[in-house]
Amino acid sequence: MNAKLMLMVVLVMLSGCGDVLFLEGSVNQLCQKLPAQRFRVPPRARAAVPGSITLERRFDFDVTAQLPAELSRAELVIALDRLTLTSAQGTTDLRFIDKARVILEAPPATTLTPTVLEAEAATQEAVRFNGEALELSPYLKSGVLSYTVALTASSMPTGEMSADVDACANVSMRWNYAQ
Repeated sequence: MNAKLMLMVVLVMLSGCGDVLFLEGSVNQLCQKLPAQRFRVPPRARAAVPGSITLERRFDFDVTAQLPAELSRAELVIALDRLTLTSAQGTTDLRFIDKARVILEAPPATTLTPTVLEAEAATQEAVRFNGEALELSPYLKSGVLSYTVALTASSMPTGEMSADVDACANVSMRWNYAQ
């Protein structure tokens, strides 16, 4: 059962309960799956240039679009669970990546600074970032989290590098049912 349907069933069941003041619950694993995202390898990276090259790609994750509109009054706690890059379309080995980061961008007109998550070591198939249950709510602008994936390597594959991007968050809520 998907998260929206499950929350709607709970809300309907509680609609007849006059004594309930708060509804609390959680939804695990609201995910954004983006297949075959291309990270273009700059031409200078293909030449024998000493030093490392960084590939960056920006993404938006509309977290609250996956929640029922009825929860707009709820107090939500949205925590990053994980972000994974998996090799795709001809990129068969990701071990060429020396360093991988995810930069959570601060919304405009806030005092927040960007938050950087470092990846675990790249394996042949994947690069994994542990979300460490990082609270995302301050980084959301109208329910959207903007983040950049930065991959740094001293040698690059030719052409383009493709990876499937999978970002997941956990959501807990407290809804004042009496209002």
